[in-house]
Order: sequence, then C-alpha cells, then structure tokens
Amino acid sequence: MLLCQPIVLFFAFLSIPARVLSRRGSSDSSSDSGTSSDDDSSLSSGGTYVCSDDHKLTTTGLQPFYYSNYTIVAGDPGAYTDWNGLYFQGEASFDYVIRDLPTNNTYLGTNCPKDRRSIRMLGIAWVGPRTPTPSDLHNPFTLGFQAWQSDNSIANITYSYSSCDTDVNLVQLKTTVDWREYVHETNRNVEGAIDAVVLNVTQAGNNNYKVQFEGVYDVSSLRSAQTIFASDGTHNDQIYIPAETCSMMGDILIGWPSGTMINGTMTNNTLTLSISGTTIAGFGDLYGSRDEQVNVTFSIAFIGTYDSANSSQVLQVGASNQSLVSFVKATGGAVAWASPRRLLTLSLVMATGMVYI
Repeated sequence: MLLCQPIVLFFAFLSIPARVLSRRGSSDSSSDSGTSSDDDSSLSSGGTYVCSDDHKLTTTGLQPFYYSNYTIVAGDPGAYTDWNGLYFQGEASFDYVIRDLPTNNTYLGTNCPKDRRSIRMLGIAWVGPRTPTPSDLHNPFTLGFQAWQSDNSIANITYSYSSCDTDVNLVQLKTTVDWREYVHETNRNVEGAIDAVVLNVTQAGNNNYKVQFEGVYDVSSLRSAQTIFASDGTHNDQIYIPAETCSMMGDILIGWPSGTMINGTMTNNTLTLSISGTTIAGFGDLYGSRDEQVNVTFSIAFIGTYDSANSSQVLQVGASNQSLVSFVKATGGAVAWASPRRLLTLSLVMATGMVYI
C-alpha cells in the first residue's frame, strides 16, 4: 500500500500503542487491570490530565493492521465482512521461574524470588480467517490473544481492568505480524506480513469436531531481511512480568523469544491455548539497568468460551469440511468490538485513497 510520506507517518504514529510511547515504570498494586484501550475519555483541566475510565475491552491489538483492508467498510465501519472473525473470553494463568545468571554476567542485587510464581489473569482471544493478501501467508487462520492480571470473575471481565492504564497486558500475541517500511529511493511505503507462528492444524484424535494446532514463534526472517519502518507488528506483542517482582527493579521484559512453543485446541465453542518457553530477559526503566538480566522459564495457559455477544462470525470445526476450520456469519446479529479512535483513523485513511502493490 502506497501513501504520501506525511500521511504514512501520521497514521503510523496513531497505530503505535500507548505502551510504546510511554511504558509504565511501576506496577499497579491493585492488580486488577487489563487490556490497553484507545477508548479513554480524557480531559485537560488547568494542565492536569484526567482520564475517565470506561472499562471497555478493546481488540485493537488482536488483529494485524492489514485486516482493516477487509473488515472496515467505507461509510459503515461496523459492517459485517467475511473476515470479521470471532472472540473467546476466559481465564488464564501465567507461571514463571526466575533464575539469576552467573554473577559475571549480571549485577548483584536483583533480589528476585527463586520459587515458582503464578499470576491469575483474564484474557480474550480473536480468531479470524486468512485474508486474500498478503499472498505469502500460509496459516488457515490468524490468532490474537491478550491477557491481564485480575482476580475478577469472567462475568466481570469488562470491569477487570482500567482503560486509563497505558500498559496493562501482561501477554499479547498475534500468530501473524505485519510490517511497514518506507523506502527512500522510491519515496514509497511498502507493507508485508509473515506468519510469526507457522501453525500445523490437524484433527484432534477421533473427534471430528475438534482441531489441534501447534507451532513455534519465530520472526528471525523478519528481523534479518527487513529494515523495518517505525511500527512492525511485533512492537506491541510481548510478555512481561510486572515491575517490582524483583526488588527495586522494573518490568521483566520477556518479549517474544524465538523458539517459544504455541499450541492449543478449538471446537465451535471453545479455545484452549498454551504458551511456554525460556529466555534471558532484561528489565524495564524503573530503577533497573538494562545491563542486568535474569533467566526466565514461563508457561501461560488460557481456556476460553465463544463470546456470542461480540462476535459476528461462528466457527465450523469438522473433518467433513473442505477445511478443518471454516467461518460463517453468526445469526445473532452480534457486532465485533472496535475502538472509535481506530475506526476514525481507518475511515480517514480510506478517505485519502489507497493504491495497493
């Protein structure tokens, strides 16, 4: 997609999540927080920033940006399309073990807990059909997932986080990530995407109505082959452990290590997701030095059920279908979530006109 450079820069800035512009340096001791939202109602009175918490879940970070080419209809951004996908809500757990590296590789005094720790979370997942472009993608569907620390019940999921918090997801994943690069020689903006997790999807045993999927997170080809323009799709996908887990240190920034195992199952109404790996992680900006590192082994588990209230499609999982996983329009008239800021941004983009390459 090609746009004039000033327009590209403007919308690229809007697409960067708040966490990228300003990472929270400390954890919220209340612990009941959740998805980052673009729906904040903010006021400026006498130079003081005031945010009115609307407690609305957002799915902006669950879809690669290029999906907007297929899910946003000019003049009717909330209209149904064949790529809207569907949502799951559920509980998740985040288990981890922190180990200091040898003293010659790290400073002393991190004071991290050495026993196995667990964080209870709530989460949402989105599953959508593969779009016609980019043409070099192979996964039959795209999965997005985000989860945040909370002691609330699933029934209170929309009240389990603060939409005023700029950095609330402990886990955020997309199995496909997109990128944008401005090429000075041609004065053009080039877009692309890769399957960050190449998924192997198979029937689950003898169950015709259940599939299993597995893959390994790896974006090394993206990192090595492209000089990425300001916002490749990995910039807001991350795992992190909240600040002050280790005494006087910031967030433990796990990121998405290559080699992280992703697997799960799907039926028409349920989704399970398991994520596990180990990596050397650094700290955020609170007190800690980026030179200090620890070894972290982590595992994340999610069990979700179909969210009919916010999904405009349903899954048809079955070995008798041409594809093991297919998507059809929901009959309940549900409308998928979309933040007003994102809809406005995408509507303005379409109003400027686009040329595809």
